[in-house]
Amino acid sequence: MRFDELLTRPDGPAIAEELAALRRPARYVLEGIHQESRQTYSQFRVDVDEAAQTWTLVRQRAKPVSYRDGVLHDPDDGPIEVSFARSMVPSPVVRMAVPDLMLRWGRATDDVHPILVQHVGHHSILVTFEHGEDPAFRSTLVIDERDGIARRSYEYGEATIITSVRTAEPDEVLPRARFVQPTDWIRPQY
Repeated sequence: MRFDELLTRPDGPAIAEELAALRRPARYVLEGIHQESRQTYSQFRVDVDEAAQTWTLVRQRAKPVSYRDGVLHDPDDGPIEVSFARSMVPSPVVRMAVPDLMLRWGRATDDVHPILVQHVGHHSILVTFEHGEDPAFRSTLVIDERDGIARRSYEYGEATIITSVRTAEPDEVLPRARFVQPTDWIRPQY
């Protein structure tokens, strides 16, 4: 991976592939917070199995959304047949588990592309993105080198912070999601 040097749009897809190679096939359970404004946030739990091509998103104050057998099940829109990668497009929190599927890597349909990749802390990679039509518009993504899962995303004035990641057994039944209101700022663990 090319660290600490300016990148161009054509470099993006290769960076995405290198980051995807960090992930190991497993079923992951991520918990976190998505903040849309200073006062508006919601907690969530994502259960994703990339190999099985399934995921379930449970959000605070919202009905669950899931993807299984090629069908996106959204309580607002009903079932929709779509690919695994396309099923994640409407949900920034689900894409944290599979960051190379985000629309940020300078591919033909992506508005943004990486311009800088840096090490931060002991085990994290910070990727800075630039909008193709406005170089002053920047966003960032922090990915854990140990598992290839994104831990923090800042884009369009919104922040997504993963507070915990664990692997689950393929047949494990998860308990009901419980969300405990944060009492302090979520400190980074890079």
